Amino acid sequence: MTKDYAAIALRHAPVLQQKVNEMNRRGDYITGVDLSGDLSRVVENWSFVEDKDNSLIAEAYYSVVETSTHYFIIYAFYHAQDWYDGKRLADKIRKNFDEHLHDMEGALAVVTKRKKWTEERVDAFITISHFHFYCYADWMRNENEFLYPGDEWEGRIVGFGDNIDGNIWPTRDGKRNRFSLYAQSRGHGIRGDRKKWGPEHEIIMYFPSLERGEDPERKKYRTERNYKYKKVRYRLTDIHARGGLWENRNNRDVFMANAKGQDAFVDLDDNGSRIAGSANPPWGWDDIDDRHKCGELAINPALIVHDYFSGLREFSMEYVFNPYLNIG
Repeated sequence: MTKDYAAIALRHAPVLQQKVNEMNRRGDYITGVDLSGDLSRVVENWSFVEDKDNSLIAEAYYSVVETSTHYFIIYAFYHAQDWYDGKRLADKIRKNFDEHLHDMEGALAVVTKRKKWTEERVDAFITISHFHFYCYADWMRNENEFLYPGDEWEGRIVGFGDNIDGNIWPTRDGKRNRFSLYAQSRGHGIRGDRKKWGPEHEIIMYFPSLERGEDPERKKYRTERNYKYKKVRYRLTDIHARGGLWENRNNRDVFMANAKGQDAFVDLDDNGSRIAGSANPPWGWDDIDDRHKCGELAINPALIVHDYFSGLREFSMEYVFNPYLNIG
């Protein structure tokens, strides 16, 4: 019987806590790549966001890869604008040299299979923030105890080929705790902690759904302490869905390889010609400091997790389902 990978992705999906800058709130909203309803028109996405008559429905992209011992789940968040503005000299420099169309960053969640699927959880995850990967393990406790009593795995996962950058912070979603991701405004780097999260006091808390995504502008802010926040649902979309991102990887109206050979979302040069842009889909994610090949976080996650973490106990690297490699 075919597994319901969408249900698995939903079960373990994160809460994304997105900082929002009042200078350009819409540029900080996550949304779908096909804003206009046509993936081949992605070069128009910046102007689509600027038109306030257009709704920006929250969306995130996922893929599930499976071995006999683990699930490896990519969660990718798209922003149409990687933007910079402000009065500081640093902001002006970044606006001139680093502002660009498209942005996609996210995380790889590692889920160890157990005899009872109800006891499975995200045991570790890796985020991408710009050109670096960050590693997280070991759940922090809150008032709603998430770790099961006497959990023998508590505190056993440690860094191996890379350091552990922090713990896993829970955010309550109904009756369950989800792991938390924290996204900057403007540049949208994603981490599992609040380091370099930014000074803004507006936050959108995005919660997962398979059925619907919501427009943040249709939700009202709530105030807590010095922060304003909205709770918004994002819709999970399969990267490998028919007509989706992976199927369009060779569509040069959507993706092009850059000088390093990485697939990137297309952009336009000063002459209006299509070029490889500065933002990458998950199979183009790379850490400039490690020895792994570009895209392995999505395409060959068992290898990179094996090299990054120790303490995951039984660990198979043989895939039983990997849609990137046409397995299963």
